[in-house]
Amino acid sequence: MLTVARRGKKRLNLDSDALAVLTALINLLAQETIARTAQTAANTGDRQVTKEHLKRVIAQIMLDFAV
Repeated sequence: MLTVARRGKKRLNLDSDALAVLTALINLLAQETIARTAQTAANTGDRQVTKEHLKRVIAQIMLDFAV
C-alpha cells in the first residue's frame, strides 16, 4: 500500500493492484509520447528529438489519454 495524499486527517492510499495499473498506464503514456515525438522529428527530417517536437504532440497525447 502506498500513501499518495493526505486530506485533513484522512490518508488516501493506493493498494498494490491500483499501483500496478497506474504504473502500467504511466509506462504506456511515456512509450506512446516517445514514439509520437520521434515520428514527428522524423517527419520534419530531424535526426534528434527536441522539446519543440514534444510540444507538437503533447496536447493530442493528453486528449487521447483523457479518461
